[in-house]
Amino acid sequence: MAETMEMIKFEEVTSTLMKAEPVLLKNRNLFNQAEAKAKFLLDTIEAEGMSDEMDAEINKWQGNAKKALQVNNDRRTPITQILSQIASEFTSLENPLNPQKADSYYSKLQNHRNSWAKEKQEEQRKKEQEILKKKNQEQERLDLKSEAERQIRDAYTKKLFSFKNHISKLLNEMSLENFEENKVKIENVKLEYPRDAFNKLECVLFPKYIDSSEVDRIINAARINLYDELSANFRENMEVDKQDALDKLPSKKKELERMAKASAEEAEALRQQAEKRKKAEAKLLKDQQEQAEKDAQAKLEQEKSMNSATTLFDAQAEISVLNQNAGKTKVSYVINVLNHQGWLMVFANYFEHFGNALDLETVGKKTLNQMKKDVEKLANSKGIFIEHESVEYVEDVKAVLTK
Repeated sequence: MAETMEMIKFEEVTSTLMKAEPVLLKNRNLFNQAEAKAKFLLDTIEAEGMSDEMDAEINKWQGNAKKALQVNNDRRTPITQILSQIASEFTSLENPLNPQKADSYYSKLQNHRNSWAKEKQEEQRKKEQEILKKKNQEQERLDLKSEAERQIRDAYTKKLFSFKNHISKLLNEMSLENFEENKVKIENVKLEYPRDAFNKLECVLFPKYIDSSEVDRIINAARINLYDELSANFRENMEVDKQDALDKLPSKKKELERMAKASAEEAEALRQQAEKRKKAEAKLLKDQQEQAEKDAQAKLEQEKSMNSATTLFDAQAEISVLNQNAGKTKVSYVINVLNHQGWLMVFANYFEHFGNALDLETVGKKTLNQMKKDVEKLANSKGIFIEHESVEYVEDVKAVLTK
């Protein structure tokens, strides 16, 4: 750069520029003469039309115009050359710093920043994927735990009410012939829910993110956590139902004896009363079972909602920390056309969104690369993409200058 600067002798610049004004006046005078003659010829043609004489006049003017052009060029060349040299010296000090120049220091350093930004973004994306994977696994654990408890509670509730129905059936289906037998069965009803029987309550889970061994641990943990609660609930219900049935045995026996001695009409009335009472008890048990299932489901849904909110909050907090530590970048999409069919898709997309609104001359001046730029802007500004195997969108990551 220093050597180039030494080639310019500014005393010569001064003397050359001193000649600029008279040269410009001479060139302007010569141009004015040529222009005046040209306008005269054009006006004459417009008024009188072409002729051999006019053609000769124009030919003469064109020859003089070429000579005038050469004269003007020769006179101004020493001046404009040195001005161009000076301009070149100034721009040579600007171009290496110009972001618009592909080979400038700025652009070369920016390319390194862009590569680094892309590398960091890919690393951040992997970390985010790990966070989301961890979140999905944790959420699935909570969901499977909740589902295991739901299935076990449902299975338990069905089992509990099958025992309740059993006691009710023993009482309602008593006759004088089987009274003692059913009485013994009621007296022998177990109040404890054996753990081995409890562990056989059906529970089937279908995981997506965690392995089967962990699923087995979740099911076993749910059974362990629920056994004390549900076995106590079983005992409480069985004690009430068993004692209630035993308390009703004396009146039940009297009812059966009265039915045996009653007339056919009275016996039928008593039978209908017993049947009505049996249906009412069955409906009550069914309603109680449905309500128990609803209460259990509501409790699990509330716990599940709280756990989901906590897991989501934790994941968002981790991603937020990543974003705070990441450098400022601008991500946009550029189109990679894979084959000739791809260019056809670019043209079609451009014509659909832009070309229809333009006049024919403007559309005709558009190159395919210009169309591609507009289609890229469409993707980045409005999220409209070409869906075709011949066109792919590639992320273009750029580091942003911060102040």
